[in-house]
Formats: sequence, C-alpha cells, structure tokens
Amino acid sequence: MKKYFILPIVALLTFAFVMPASAAVDYTGVYGLGLGIHGWAPMMKGSDLDREPYAMGLGGGLNFKYGFTDGFVLNAGVGYAMTYDDTTTTDDATFKFFSKDNSSVKLTGILTEVTAQYYFMPESNIRPYVLGGLGANLWTVELSQADDSQSESLVDLVIKGGAGVAFALGENADIDFGIKLNFLPAYISKPDSLFGGEFNDESSARAFQAYLEPRLSFNYYFGGGKDTDKDGVKDEFDQCPDTPLGAMVDANGCPLDEDNDGVYDGLDQCPNTPRGARVDVNGCPMDSDKDGIFDGIDKCPNTPSGISVDSKGCPMDEDDDGVPDYKDKCPGTPSGATVDATGCPMDRDNDGVYDGIDRCDGTPAGIEVDNYGCPTAKPIKDTEILRIEYARGSVEPDEGGKKYLNDLAQRLMAYPDVKIEIAGYTDALGSRSGNERLSQKRADAVKTYLVGQGISDDRLVAKGYGETNFIDGIDKNSAEQRRIEIKPMK
Repeated sequence: MKKYFILPIVALLTFAFVMPASAAVDYTGVYGLGLGIHGWAPMMKGSDLDREPYAMGLGGGLNFKYGFTDGFVLNAGVGYAMTYDDTTTTDDATFKFFSKDNSSVKLTGILTEVTAQYYFMPESNIRPYVLGGLGANLWTVELSQADDSQSESLVDLVIKGGAGVAFALGENADIDFGIKLNFLPAYISKPDSLFGGEFNDESSARAFQAYLEPRLSFNYYFGGGKDTDKDGVKDEFDQCPDTPLGAMVDANGCPLDEDNDGVYDGLDQCPNTPRGARVDVNGCPMDSDKDGIFDGIDKCPNTPSGISVDSKGCPMDEDDDGVPDYKDKCPGTPSGATVDATGCPMDRDNDGVYDGIDRCDGTPAGIEVDNYGCPTAKPIKDTEILRIEYARGSVEPDEGGKKYLNDLAQRLMAYPDVKIEIAGYTDALGSRSGNERLSQKRADAVKTYLVGQGISDDRLVAKGYGETNFIDGIDKNSAEQRRIEIKPMK
C-alpha cells in the first residue's frame, strides 16, 4: 500500500522541479481548484486505549481556493480517508499500515475543512506558507471481519494548523507540499453505543485525539492580473510591457531570440539561423549572391552566379594556388608552386621544376636537376687530383683525362659561381726550370680544354708549380707525382 502513496509524491515533486517556471501565480482575485493525496497518522491516544493509536491511513480530496491578496488565500476542502486497525491487540500501531486481513476494524472518513494560508514570498517561484483553520470529520467504523455489515458513525470538530511549500508551475498552477496537525477537541455528534457496547462520550477517551496529515496537491488557478501585451506575463511582473504580439518571452516578459538574429522567437520564421547571418524582417537569412552561404557569414559576397564555393562563400580553389577554379587554366597545380594570374605554374629558369618548389632558382639552361630544381652534378668542394698519361713531349690530356674534364665542365656549368685553380705538378726528374715550364704548359692545356667546353676563361686560373708539393709517402721520381690538381677558389 505504501508504494501507491509514495510513487505519486515522487512523480509530482519531480515534475515540479523539472518543469520550467515562468512568473509565479498572482493569487489576488483568482479562484483555484486543487487535487491532492495525503497520508494521515493518528497520534495522542485516548484514556480508554491500551496502546498507541490507530495505524496510518491514506486519502485524497479536492480543494477550492480564493486569493484575497498575493499572499493570503482562503481554502475550502473535502476529502476521503481510510485505514484498517486491529483494536484487539496491545501492540504499538504508530506509523504502521494494516491490511484488511490482519485487522479488526476499518475506519473511513469524510473530511471537510476551511483554512487560511499565508505565503511569505508571494513573488517567488518557491513559496513557503503557514495555515490554520477549522474542519468537521464524519467517521464511519466497521467490523472488518464480521460476516454481516456493521458500522457506527460519529462527527468530530477539528482544529487545524500547519505549514508547507508551493512550487510555481507558471502563472496558473503550482504544486503544494505541506503537513497539517489536526486536533480533535470535541464530538459534534456521536453514537449511543459502539457495536452493542457502551460508548464513552468523553472526547479524551477516544482512540486518538489528533493526527498528522502530510499532503501533496496540484492546484490550478483561474483569472488573475492584467496582461496588456498578451505575452502570458502579468503586467505586475512584466519587465518588457510592450512585447510585440506573438513573440515568445522569458519569465520576466522579455522577448526571446534564441538565434540572436534580431527577430524575436515566435515571430521568427527561421528560428535556427546560424550566428552572424544577416536576416530579413521575417528572421530568415539572406544570400545576395545566391551561392548558398548566408550574407554576414559570406566572406566573398559578390561571387559570380553558378560558381561553386566553400563554407566561407568563397570560390573553390581545389589546387590551393590562390586562383579560383573558375579562373584557373591549370587546375592541377602542385602544392607550393608559384602561379601566374591564370593559375598556371611558372618556371623562370626553365629547369622543369616550378618556382616555389625550385630550391635552386636560376639553374643554367640545359643542366640536369633533381625534383627540387637543384643540379644533379656533384659540387666542387675539395681538391681533386687528375692524373693524365702524357705522351712523350706532349702536354695534351689523354682520353681518360678528357672524360674527367668533360664531367668537370658539366659540374662547372651547374655551379656558375664556382671558380677553380688548375695546378700542374711534375716529378723530380729533369731540371727544376724545365719541370716548372712543363707543369705550366700542362695546366694551360687543361684550361684551354675547359674553355673549349664552354667554361668562361675568367673562372679558370692555370698555374704550374713544377717539382713542388710532393705527395708524402711516394717517391719524388715516381710518375704518380706528375698530376693536375683541381682546387675550388674561395
């Protein structure tokens, strides 16, 4: 039985806290109708009872309300209550529930009351209150286990006091949770006997002299204060009294604009406009260039008709070269390449590697380059030794020497800023002066050959050193001392 009482309480309280509240009810001049459920727990046993009073019971009822001011409400109520009890036992029944099967009597009541409630914070959505008043209860006592129906009736005078909290559900409803102490000071009417036995008409001898009544009710109110702008918030609470008709408002009566487009919710025909978009008088976003991106968000507001655009409203540039696709005559330009006004990549040194990707800008024409536009030829960084098999009395390079010099010429073309010294050396055989002249002629012959391969004369310095700078560890008269050294000049 407990769950039938507890579950509705939990449900109604949950509803009260999750329900978004606007302005609270203004009780002044309004009528209300309430529907509630309650428990009741007898207490203060009478002098004729050998144990604590009746077991707990359940009930419900209707309330009729009228508000004299925003904090003072008159309430008239009628309800029904019921419990079972075992009057044959001396066991304590306080705050217990009995069923028919383990009871000896059934007690039912028609409960009436007139109370006044005073609210301490009438403008708040959560309003505590106190109450007081009088009532009359018509009780009927039946033998729950008798074969034939036997009952007796009596009527009590009730003095009531209590407190509670009302949770506003907008301007016309609230949920009320409270507790009352009901004191039974006297009988209004009573039976002459009770199931054939003597009835003690002393009020102090009754089974219980008071009961607690926790109550949860839903109340709806009709009428109320004036609402000039018809926004659902009474003028007394409306902080924006001139709201346009149809606009949705908050708890203070001020218009809502969830999408912040300047057109109030309720009037806004396009309520989910993206932030930043410009709208018309109906709250719908505008798109002046018809590219699908709203004005205000569109970073390129004058896009020609029919052009594909990105999320910012700017023409698409698939190869990301800075030239829109609709103007780009070379749409597949590699990333990083520098392009002209038509979107085509440039190659100023004509080496096949586009500017912007080319790491060696200015490579001479005809030089083989790698993927980054730099010559594949080996740079000249250190001294290189060329050994030539000279014919007797000759200073001209042999075939092996020419092969090396052809490659050297290509390397010098690939690196046009490099200058070299061509140093000639001999062995120690012969006269010193003769060896010096011979080494000079051989150096000059190498220079002449390189000039013939297209190398500028001013990049080449030929010098004969004769029988000097011998290679350590080799006999001075050895043919290995006869050599040409190619030295990069700093």
